[in-house]
Amino acid sequence: MKKLIIGLLIIAAGAGAYFLLKNKKNTTETVPINKEFIIGKWKTEKEQALKDSLQPNYHYEFKNDSIALRSISDTAKADTLKYEWRKTSQLVLKANAVDSTVMTYIVEKLTKDSLQFMSEDSVVTLLTRIK
Repeated sequence: MKKLIIGLLIIAAGAGAYFLLKNKKNTTETVPINKEFIIGKWKTEKEQALKDSLQPNYHYEFKNDSIALRSISDTAKADTLKYEWRKTSQLVLKANAVDSTVMTYIVEKLTKDSLQFMSEDSVVTLLTRIK
Protein backbone atom coordinates (compact mmCIF):
# COMPACT_ATOMS: atom_id res chain seq x y z
CA MET A 1 0.00 0.00 0.00
CA LYS A 2 2.89 2.37 0.84
CA LYS A 3 4.46 1.76 -2.58
CA LEU A 4 1.16 2.62 -4.30
CA ILE A 5 0.84 5.94 -2.45
CA ILE A 6 4.47 6.86 -3.13
CA GLY A 7 4.00 5.98 -6.82
CA LEU A 8 0.87 8.17 -7.06
CA LEU A 9 2.70 11.07 -5.39
CA ILE A 10 5.58 10.78 -7.87
CA ILE A 11 3.14 10.73 -10.81
CA ALA A 12 1.26 13.77 -9.42
CA ALA A 13 4.53 15.68 -8.91
CA GLY A 14 5.65 14.85 -12.46
CA ALA A 15 2.31 15.96 -13.92
CA GLY A 16 2.43 19.19 -11.93
CA ALA A 17 5.97 19.94 -13.09
CA TYR A 18 5.00 19.21 -16.71
CA PHE A 19 2.05 21.63 -16.69
CA LEU A 20 4.06 24.29 -14.88
CA LEU A 21 6.88 24.14 -17.45
CA LYS A 22 4.46 23.96 -20.37
CA ASN A 23 2.67 27.14 -19.28
CA LYS A 24 5.98 28.88 -18.63
CA LYS A 25 7.13 28.22 -22.23
CA ASN A 26 3.91 29.66 -23.72
CA THR A 27 4.19 32.98 -21.94
CA THR A 28 6.20 35.48 -23.94
CA GLU A 29 7.87 38.39 -22.28
CA THR A 30 7.31 41.67 -24.04
CA VAL A 31 10.16 44.08 -23.66
CA PRO A 32 8.95 47.68 -23.64
CA ILE A 33 10.10 49.56 -26.71
CA ASN A 34 11.40 53.11 -26.51
CA LYS A 35 9.46 54.47 -29.48
CA GLU A 36 11.59 57.63 -29.62
CA PHE A 37 14.54 55.54 -30.88
CA ILE A 38 12.84 55.18 -34.28
CA ILE A 39 13.42 58.85 -35.14
CA GLY A 40 16.29 59.14 -37.63
CA LYS A 41 17.70 57.57 -40.79
CA TRP A 42 17.87 53.79 -41.27
CA LYS A 43 19.12 51.42 -43.97
CA THR A 44 18.57 47.72 -44.64
CA GLU A 45 21.35 45.51 -43.36
CA LYS A 46 23.58 44.32 -46.26
CA GLU A 47 23.75 40.68 -45.12
CA GLN A 48 19.98 40.49 -45.12
CA ALA A 49 19.77 41.76 -48.70
CA LEU A 50 22.05 38.91 -49.77
CA LYS A 51 19.76 36.32 -48.19
CA ASP A 52 16.60 37.56 -49.91
CA SER A 53 17.38 39.08 -53.30
CA LEU A 54 13.70 39.90 -53.95
CA GLN A 55 13.42 42.17 -50.93
CA PRO A 56 14.28 45.79 -51.81
CA ASN A 57 17.17 47.45 -50.03
CA TYR A 58 15.22 50.37 -48.52
CA HIS A 59 16.41 53.48 -46.74
CA TYR A 60 14.00 54.93 -44.19
CA GLU A 61 13.84 58.26 -42.43
CA PHE A 62 11.40 58.51 -39.55
CA LYS A 63 10.54 62.05 -38.41
CA ASN A 64 8.92 63.43 -35.25
CA ASP A 65 5.68 64.42 -36.99
CA SER A 66 4.71 60.77 -37.79
CA ILE A 67 6.09 61.09 -41.32
CA ALA A 68 8.39 58.44 -42.77
CA LEU A 69 10.36 58.72 -46.01
CA ARG A 70 11.20 55.47 -47.81
CA SER A 71 13.51 55.17 -50.80
CA ILE A 72 15.43 52.42 -52.54
CA SER A 73 18.70 54.34 -52.37
CA ASP A 74 19.92 57.70 -51.13
CA THR A 75 19.49 59.32 -54.55
CA ALA A 76 16.11 57.83 -55.48
CA LYS A 77 12.89 59.76 -55.01
CA ALA A 78 11.43 58.97 -51.60
CA ASP A 79 7.90 57.77 -50.87
CA THR A 80 6.22 59.74 -48.11
CA LEU A 81 4.40 57.56 -45.62
CA LYS A 82 2.44 58.19 -42.44
CA TYR A 83 3.42 56.00 -39.50
CA GLU A 84 1.79 55.36 -36.16
CA TRP A 85 2.22 53.04 -33.20
CA ARG A 86 -0.54 50.66 -32.19
CA LYS A 87 -0.55 48.39 -29.18
CA THR A 88 2.84 47.84 -27.58
CA SER A 89 5.07 47.11 -30.55
CA GLN A 90 2.92 47.35 -33.67
CA LEU A 91 4.15 49.85 -36.28
CA VAL A 92 1.66 50.81 -38.99
CA LEU A 93 2.67 52.51 -42.25
CA LYS A 94 0.17 54.01 -44.71
CA ALA A 95 0.33 56.23 -47.76
CA ASN A 96 -1.55 59.06 -46.04
CA ALA A 97 -3.56 59.73 -42.89
CA VAL A 98 -6.92 58.60 -44.32
CA ASP A 99 -5.65 55.62 -46.33
CA SER A 100 -7.41 52.38 -45.41
CA THR A 101 -4.63 50.20 -46.85
CA VAL A 102 -1.96 49.75 -44.21
CA MET A 103 1.29 47.85 -43.82
CA THR A 104 1.50 46.44 -40.31
CA TYR A 105 4.77 45.38 -38.73
CA ILE A 106 5.62 43.90 -35.34
CA VAL A 107 8.72 45.60 -33.97
CA GLU A 108 10.84 42.85 -32.43
CA LYS A 109 13.83 45.00 -31.49
CA LEU A 110 14.40 48.74 -31.38
CA THR A 111 17.61 50.16 -29.98
CA LYS A 112 19.63 53.27 -30.73
CA ASP A 113 21.49 51.47 -33.53
CA SER A 114 19.20 48.69 -34.81
CA LEU A 115 15.59 48.15 -35.74
CA GLN A 116 14.13 44.73 -36.46
CA PHE A 117 10.53 44.22 -37.50
CA MET A 118 8.40 41.45 -38.97
CA SER A 119 5.69 41.92 -41.60
CA GLU A 120 2.32 40.19 -41.63
CA ASP A 121 3.74 37.54 -43.98
CA SER A 122 6.58 36.80 -41.50
CA VAL A 123 9.35 38.54 -43.43
CA VAL A 124 11.89 39.86 -40.94
CA THR A 125 13.69 43.10 -41.81
CA LEU A 126 16.78 44.31 -39.99
CA LEU A 127 17.75 47.98 -40.27
CA THR A 128 20.77 49.82 -38.93
CA ARG A 129 20.97 53.50 -38.16
CA ILE A 130 22.77 55.72 -40.67
CA LYS A 131 25.22 57.92 -38.81
